[in-house]
Amino acid sequence: MNDSSRMKAVVEPVKDEPRGGAPTRKERALATRRRMMEAANREFSRRGYARTTVDAVAAQAGVAVQTVYFTFHTKAELLQAAYEHAVLGPEPVPPHLSGWWRAAESAPDVTTALGHVVAGNIEVFERAAPLVWAVHGDEDARPTYEFNEGLRRDGTEVMLSILVAKHDLRSGLTNRQGRDIMLTILGPLTFAMLTQELGWTSEEYGSWARHALGHEIFGVADEAPSSPD
Repeated sequence: MNDSSRMKAVVEPVKDEPRGGAPTRKERALATRRRMMEAANREFSRRGYARTTVDAVAAQAGVAVQTVYFTFHTKAELLQAAYEHAVLGPEPVPPHLSGWWRAAESAPDVTTALGHVVAGNIEVFERAAPLVWAVHGDEDARPTYEFNEGLRRDGTEVMLSILVAKHDLRSGLTNRQGRDIMLTILGPLTFAMLTQELGWTSEEYGSWARHALGHEIFGVADEAPSSPD
């Protein structure tokens, strides 16, 4: 899969039309594809990229291994599909078309907007962070990781420009520095480290992220986050 076809898959959601009666052939095919992506997400998240086999994914999805290869062609393309499914969710909606993104755009101030941005990212991280955490250090999975990080950087730059229209950056901070701080605080690896490895809850992470983003990027005071026990 080349970059242009991957980008198309990310930005163009496909929704099944509701139908009565038995599912159509297309609906059955979409359901099978979804099962394979969900199985791949579980296997890659549990075993990492190198130790996950296409045979194991097929067994988890309840399909023949030939079906996986026919649909995704390679293990790398299967990983990319699992990434996209985890990020976009069961009803594939790109972040910039999601409700939380639109709410941030229309928010009256930067603090309210940051609340929507953090909440929306947590929804994504709860699905995608275990996968990213498991595969990010694997050299064979590196091209997929870097491609998706590139998409995340692009989206973060757009969101930062929306937020900057509501409040100036902290004195002395450049746009690039603001973007990089936002990428780090609102990152799947940061979320995974704090929640999977150190035992924070999603709510504790969200409270800290809102406060840290407001203070470090915009110099605004928000209520201090509660400390994890």
